Amino acid sequence: MPSCLSGAFTNTGREIKIKMLRILNNSVRISKYATGCVPQVLRFASNGPSDLVLVKEQNGVREITLNHPKTLNSLSLDMMCALQDALLKDKDNVDLRCVVLTAQGKIWSAGHNLKELHNDPKIQACVFQKLTDVINDIQRLPVPVLGKVNGYAAAAGCQLVVSCDMVVCTKNSKFSTPGAGVGVFCSTPGVAVARIMSRPKSAYMLMTGLPVTGEEAYISGMVTKAVPAEELDKEIEEITNAIKAKSRAVISLGKEFYYKQLAMSQAEAFTAAQEKMCENFQLGDTKEGIASFFEKRPPNWKHN
Repeated sequence: MPSCLSGAFTNTGREIKIKMLRILNNSVRISKYATGCVPQVLRFASNGPSDLVLVKEQNGVREITLNHPKTLNSLSLDMMCALQDALLKDKDNVDLRCVVLTAQGKIWSAGHNLKELHNDPKIQACVFQKLTDVINDIQRLPVPVLGKVNGYAAAAGCQLVVSCDMVVCTKNSKFSTPGAGVGVFCSTPGVAVARIMSRPKSAYMLMTGLPVTGEEAYISGMVTKAVPAEELDKEIEEITNAIKAKSRAVISLGKEFYYKQLAMSQAEAFTAAQEKMCENFQLGDTKEGIASFFEKRPPNWKHN
């Protein structure tokens, strides 16, 4: 069983039934158990799930590339499981400092594969839950995750990329939530989009399905930066270098609290932040950073 599904798998010792579904060129076996939990998907990809994402790690930066242009990098269960595995592998290794999520082809991701969204509501729930799990993993990862876009991110693809900690795109990239056009309102993408854009702009995207350009996305607060295509790699390198210059332990502590405080009231957040600041001061790297400041020298991070 793929590791990305093992945590959700509950074996009651009594299998009720097995269904076989055909999804594009892949077969997906669904096992249902008496607990009534979301069906678990066991992957049998013709080319192997490792082909769906490419992973390159160098100098502390892990670049994960969605690699199935044939299906417009659709977020099939296979794709999402492969992505989740790539994100979580050795996540606690101090040599890992940040992750860049990008894609092959002109379409960054067209979203979920409609052929995979079978009439069975449990299968649909499994698909939607898997992307939620991936997004939660991105935001719980102890290092920053940068979305790198030079193309079109639509529906669940848009949901995925804007859920990264930061997003850098080309000015000509496009983002859309067009599901209503085929009778499926982009409710789950809307959760992500509505939390980073103004109400009028997010409502515009969700209710018209019309795309916004990279420049419009930047003005709307949807992405961190929008740059000419020839400057995209340079911008990503500048950001990753800035992250690598910091203590991994400090960034990890800060990222975790950043997302926690978003769910709090302002009063609760300030109280919790005061406690977190005190905790921060106890880190070995914090003591080193302050010492290096007064001694006018570069810090020697131990990442603890």
